[in-house]
Parts: sequence; C-alpha cells; structure tokens
Amino acid sequence: MTLGHYGLPHLDGKKALVRQFEDEAKKVMTAAIPGRQLALIVYRGWDHVSSVVHSGRNAEADESTVLYTYKKRTSKNPAMELMITVMLHKMDDTEWTAEELSPIKEIKIMDITPSFSPLGATITLFNNRKYEIDFVNIDGNRTC
Repeated sequence: MTLGHYGLPHLDGKKALVRQFEDEAKKVMTAAIPGRQLALIVYRGWDHVSSVVHSGRNAEADESTVLYTYKKRTSKNPAMELMITVMLHKMDDTEWTAEELSPIKEIKIMDITPSFSPLGATITLFNNRKYEIDFVNIDGNRTC
C-alpha cells in the first residue's frame, strides 16, 4: 500500500531538494523547489518513507519529485491498523519550523470507539484542537 504527496515539478531542470529525519514519534521527509515546499510526516502504521523522480507525470515539467510512504502487507486479511500521516505544503521558501513539522501533539488509540466501531483515535494537534477518528460508517451504511 502506498500513499504519495503532490509531485514537485523540476522547473528549468532543477531537481527538488529532499531532506529526511526521524525521532521516536515520527518520520519526516521534506522536498522544496523555489517558491514551493512539501512535508510528509508519518506517525504510525507505515514501514518507510521515500521519494522518487517521475517522468511524464507532471503538468508543469517533464520530471517531478514525489514524496511517499508505503506499507508492505503480505498476509491475507491482516489485522486492522491505523495509519496516521500528515501531508503539508506551503508556497514560500521559509524553513519549516519544528512546530510545523510536529503538528500532532498526542495520539490516543481506542480499541473500541464511543460509537462501538473498532479501532479509532483521538488526535490532539499542536494548537490543542482535538479530532476523533471513528470509522462507524466505513461499511457504507450511514447511521446519521
């Protein structure tokens, strides 16, 4: 399974500058061209983050750099697992701040959510906004 970010075009043949780092909570990859930047922040569930240069897949340039993360799933009917990723972009050349590259302050996993759906989470962002992740309608049968 693969999740990719937007492709950064290689304008005037200049490739994107790609950086990568990780700590105990997350893996981060950034890419930049003049006037545009992307960040892919992986918190949980993915095996690896990487980048690739594509040819012929970008409307602005022949080549582009794509940041992506992937998970290799080989077992039949594997257990449910939350895969938590943040994708950011900005339209300037300022350096990413530590706060921008750490948008999630806390992740509380729920084996059973208040609506009784399996496997959810409460995510608290750096600005203290909270979001509840609940897959109650994942089967396509809306209950509201």
